[in-house]
Amino acid sequence: MTLRLILAFSILAFTAVAEAQCRFDPLDRGRVVKISGAELPAALAMPLSDLSIMRVEKGRFVPVAYQFDEMDQKGMVWFEDSGFELAGSPGHLDVADQLLMMLTDAGPRAPEGFKPDQGQVVAGLTVADDCHFYLVRGNDARSDNYYVAHDIASGETRTALYQLDVDPDNELNWHYLGYRGYQGEGSIIDTLKMRMSAGVLSRFTRMTLDNHNLRPKRVGFSVGPIRSVMHLRTRVVLAGIPVMTIQVQAMRYASHYEAHTYAKIPDLYRATLKEPEVSVTVDGNDQSGAAVYTANYVDNPVIVDGKADDQAFANQTLPMDANWILFDSKRDFALLTHLTVPEALMNTPLALIYQDDASLAVEPEQFHGQLPNLGYSLHGWPQPEELRFTVSLYFEDGLKGFAADEFARQRSAEVPVHVSQ
Repeated sequence: MTLRLILAFSILAFTAVAEAQCRFDPLDRGRVVKISGAELPAALAMPLSDLSIMRVEKGRFVPVAYQFDEMDQKGMVWFEDSGFELAGSPGHLDVADQLLMMLTDAGPRAPEGFKPDQGQVVAGLTVADDCHFYLVRGNDARSDNYYVAHDIASGETRTALYQLDVDPDNELNWHYLGYRGYQGEGSIIDTLKMRMSAGVLSRFTRMTLDNHNLRPKRVGFSVGPIRSVMHLRTRVVLAGIPVMTIQVQAMRYASHYEAHTYAKIPDLYRATLKEPEVSVTVDGNDQSGAAVYTANYVDNPVIVDGKADDQAFANQTLPMDANWILFDSKRDFALLTHLTVPEALMNTPLALIYQDDASLAVEPEQFHGQLPNLGYSLHGWPQPEELRFTVSLYFEDGLKGFAADEFARQRSAEVPVHVSQ
């Protein structure tokens, strides 16, 4: 482990305040500030290499970890081999580009007239009521802190809070998830599961693809201080019919994981394939005693016991605007899942997948039984020709005294940023 990664781990794990004047909430640890180039008009068209992020600390401007990601025309991080066009000019800040920082790296407000030793402040960024970052041009100082260590070749990820090991040849096959302070034994999860099914010409001739068939090919990746990004491409073939190409970007952050999915659906396949379904689930490893909440079950969660006797819970539909699922292991680990879709897909039918059955086998799996297997199922073709959705997995050590719905709201909310020029 490099020194800069150790330093970043120490900051994330143990720093509750950047300065005495700047305090954070219990759920702010590991949260990411994300801002688009459109919100930074004073810096548009500037070379990205000239820009950096600083904060005030002990009477001077100091660099903090940050990351610029250039975006493509489909709203994903741009990679040359993805087949998507860059949205803007390479190497310069464009309206679609994204700037990322760690929330808890913010510092106090700079005194009036206060300037960095080198360069100039282009914009001030206010977060968490009265905490501040400064976008600076022409300063050579850079932070050595990295909050994510992701080895693409081995599939191993390490942060201050969790360890994730996946099959380097298939991002869908998760082998191990550990969390700092978790009181259980072994991996918290069995694996991640993605399935696609549809009737070919008729709903009665149904075919299903899973992790074994949906083998994504990596076409680009980057590992930055705030997140790593892998661009994966999967060609979906049902009954010899090439249905679509799914593009997925898997992103690892200091305390959460995101999978952004994009696919274009030709009209021909809408007519050929009947009652299509896409599902994404996380299979827990021996999580008996855990509590599972949804927006429909805020005050009366189901308890994992390995028995398929929670059918009312398992059969519920989820509202797209409150589709979170909260899993509390009761052993100092909690997982919050959240599905995000664009406005045009808000009416897509969405169902909960919940399987609590110690005797049920659902491949792929490392450990027998579903204890529990939980996630989402999207039904039918969306009206737009493009299918887009993002599944976010947030890792915490517990609910920190919050009610389930308030925990879900705060943990998944984007960090508000006020920009001053």
